[in-house]
Amino acid sequence: MLKLNCSPLGHVLLFIIALGLGPLGFSQEISGRVLNANGSAIEAATVVTYPTNKYAISDSNGYFNIPLAEKDSIYSLEVGHVAYKKNTLVLDGLDISNLEITMTSAVTDLEEVVLVHSRILQKVVENSQSVITIDRDFMEKNSTGTFSGALASLPGINTMNVGVGIAKPMIRGMGFNRILVNNRGIKQEGQQWGADHGLEVDPFDIEEVEIIKGPASLLFGSDGLGGVINIKENLTLQEDGNNLHFNSSYQSNNGAISNSLEYKGKHDHWSYSARVTHQDYGDYTVPSDEFTYAGFNLPIFENRLKNTSGEEFHFSGTVGYVNNNLATNIRFSSFNQKAGIFTGAIGLPRAYNLQHNGEFRDIDVPRQENHHHMVTSNTTLNLGDDRFEVDLGYQRNIREELSFPGAHGIAPELADSNLALGLYLDTYTANVRYELNPNKDHQILFGTQLQYMQNQNDGFEFLLPVFRTFQLGLFHYQSLELSDKWMVNAGIRADLATHHIERHLQPIFDRGTLLPTGEFDERTPQFERNFENFSGAIGSVFKWNARHHLKLNLGNSFRFPTAIELSSNGVHHGNFRHEQGNPNLGMERGYQADVTYLHQSKNFFLELAAFYGYYTNYIYLAPTGSFSPLASGGTLWQYRQDDALFNGFELTARYEFPFGLKADVAADFVQNLNLNSRLPLPLTPPPSVMAGLEYGLFSNSRTLRTSYVFVSARYNFEQNRTDRNERETPDSFLLDAGFGFRASVFGQDLRFRLSANNVLNAAYFNHISRYRLLNLPEQGRNIMISLQIPITI
Repeated sequence: MLKLNCSPLGHVLLFIIALGLGPLGFSQEISGRVLNANGSAIEAATVVTYPTNKYAISDSNGYFNIPLAEKDSIYSLEVGHVAYKKNTLVLDGLDISNLEITMTSAVTDLEEVVLVHSRILQKVVENSQSVITIDRDFMEKNSTGTFSGALASLPGINTMNVGVGIAKPMIRGMGFNRILVNNRGIKQEGQQWGADHGLEVDPFDIEEVEIIKGPASLLFGSDGLGGVINIKENLTLQEDGNNLHFNSSYQSNNGAISNSLEYKGKHDHWSYSARVTHQDYGDYTVPSDEFTYAGFNLPIFENRLKNTSGEEFHFSGTVGYVNNNLATNIRFSSFNQKAGIFTGAIGLPRAYNLQHNGEFRDIDVPRQENHHHMVTSNTTLNLGDDRFEVDLGYQRNIREELSFPGAHGIAPELADSNLALGLYLDTYTANVRYELNPNKDHQILFGTQLQYMQNQNDGFEFLLPVFRTFQLGLFHYQSLELSDKWMVNAGIRADLATHHIERHLQPIFDRGTLLPTGEFDERTPQFERNFENFSGAIGSVFKWNARHHLKLNLGNSFRFPTAIELSSNGVHHGNFRHEQGNPNLGMERGYQADVTYLHQSKNFFLELAAFYGYYTNYIYLAPTGSFSPLASGGTLWQYRQDDALFNGFELTARYEFPFGLKADVAADFVQNLNLNSRLPLPLTPPPSVMAGLEYGLFSNSRTLRTSYVFVSARYNFEQNRTDRNERETPDSFLLDAGFGFRASVFGQDLRFRLSANNVLNAAYFNHISRYRLLNLPEQGRNIMISLQIPITI
């Protein structure tokens, strides 16, 4: 294929000419073999055609075959494998029926595939940052009912949960608005500032995720201070046709029943998909018969937490179009959850109202109802070697907390409903990128990001005011391969943000009669804050040889204070305290260094990553030492700022024995220090060590294809480095085990898995769980059964 170097205007002209002429078509197949530098076959390499995105997986002898229709037009192939450098092959003049593709070993590509749409964003993580890639198989093997829960088995990742239905991730000890979720190219906004606000993502509707550990503000903006969870677009069918995929699972601890059905179709240049998921679960059990609230020990009847049941209903749909130079799609998703809040966690619980009425699946008050509706559009226009991309998104997040007015010091007849708190957030997002590739060793990227948010409120309680937020970011990034051994990358970024906060007056109620006094309390004054930022990052990779690689990343990241941190003023029942914002907060800045060592040999993989960060104006909640003047407000906590240090490491190792046994070991450690108080910051996860064995059985049976058994263990060390007024958490040991298999039934690839989590029914605490404040242990023994049935129509 002829390649021309020309201006962007020239690229546009070439694009118009290409639309008129079109590429040459093939009416046969593409076949060949994938080999390494020594001429040995590479199994499980992915071969993808461009631009039609048909694909095949190489077999144990390295062979692959991709059937082509007469209308298919193929320019090139992209070949990838976790242990080899990605290879792009232009097909012009080649015999496509007998290709021989040689791959070069590249440890930097281990678990680092494609970050988002742009090829240059892939280079960012390949060059200097620690990234973990997980796929649908990993999600299904580690399923807990929530997307965040499946991530907890990864080193450096922890889960902050509320019971079993609500969970949010922490990366290297950072969470909340310091972890950015990039959902199909759009930053997801869902009131993520609270411990009881989980990620509103259907756990079944995910095929591949990249997790960037460490600062990622350069390309993703504010909230990428601690890391990014990037949910990629699901794959489309490679050939015309229709496909169904059914998932079903059951959990014994809370009787959770989950069913999800996906449909995919393709016709010519069009692709389409739809998914519907339903989850229903009852009150869950814990290995304890009591908990602590406000210094009192209260009973847990039958080891089951009353009113922790829930129900979820999610659906989504996508329509896409691809031709030689254009790829575009539009996607709609709707996440809907109704979850009970443990009766002992709100108000003033008494032993009598903690008893069950015999119904373990009813969702009573108090409860929360969460809805997240999202529309996104992703478009890529290829201009020769360059690429122009646009991501657009609209989100509507609805969070409602329902409770009895009397429990909050308000006469029931004065409230229109049991809606204690309603938060309604609208978010509009636009991302634009232009990528230039002067040659195969040099990539350049320009980008801009815009976001506008508007929050409304409702209910008889108050926590957050009405506010409007606008953010704009501009960035420039370059990646350069200097030689076979050295790669460097660097970038700069400029941002501005504006928060407009509206005044809120809250009625005052008499403590005795619960009636209004006629007076009002100004919870939040009206004000406006403006912020500006300029930052940059630089990184490099040294490829010592095919087995040993070193990465270094130096970055200056940032985070704007949120409207919540500036202006909240009310009882946050999710955290059992009165939280008060500070309108004078400044911008957080981080100065971080990450060093990663990678080793890859035939049967052994090792990654060791160490990090160090110094943060100025680090924002956190701290107790004031006084009680809240609000009914059931508990203690008064305020947002403060101090300089802080973070450091730690992660280790991941795998060894594959020649007789089908795989051994995995992982460890993580993070510590921090408030440089003002000389104490650790709150909610810091303890160090942990994980180990696992998996033995695979490969059968020659036409029915039973593969089977495996596994056992894994996790040891959480004691967490005694705590902030003032924070509980210490003892150490714990957890054991999981199970087996699974793949079988061919009526020509369909059926998958079955049976596992047991917390086999020993250990009573342990999650240090960063909301229920740790109540001395409530985590979920007891849980047996999970899952079945997956793909059906090709």
